[in-house]
Amino acid sequence: MSRLAEKTLNKWYPRILTLGAIIGLVASFWQVVERITMLKDPGAALSCNLNPVIDCGSVLSNRWAALFGFPNALIGIVMFTILMTFGLAMLAGVKARDWFWKAFGVVALILILFSVWFFGMSLYVIGKVCLFCIFIWTVSVPIFLYGIDWLVANKHLGEPKFLKALRRYHTESVVLIYMLALALYFYRFRTYYF
Repeated sequence: MSRLAEKTLNKWYPRILTLGAIIGLVASFWQVVERITMLKDPGAALSCNLNPVIDCGSVLSNRWAALFGFPNALIGIVMFTILMTFGLAMLAGVKARDWFWKAFGVVALILILFSVWFFGMSLYVIGKVCLFCIFIWTVSVPIFLYGIDWLVANKHLGEPKFLKALRRYHTESVVLIYMLALALYFYRFRTYYF
């Protein structure tokens, strides 16, 4: 990566991380509010029930939406709050020890793994999608991919060979993942959309 590309990454990634974390935090919080509404009145029409496919009520009432016995959205609130803290630390120019930034990488990795898992569960097990999950999945991809790039560029992470291609084509990787997710979504719900 060139010096100019590294300077651009160091300038923009903290903003991308902070904004993505805020979006994820708002989506997670709103999902908790909808879950509380549903618990108070099981017959309530949720604001996020848009159609037979994007149906938060069906997703939120499914056992997979509470993997550890409490709503997955609470995990999102914690994860995105932590990530927002890292983003604000980056924006403030905090010079922290290496373990601090590696902890950031671990949180970003957990977020993307959980997002990919729940994306698959929503499409192929639950058979419905939650509007808030779409926002969470969307921000998880750049937070993780650009985060890996930021960690390597700032010498907090080594660069195995498979990361070289990812770092070289990080924007293309984000677009490709979005296109793949959209293709899987439309293929899974093709009878509704087509």
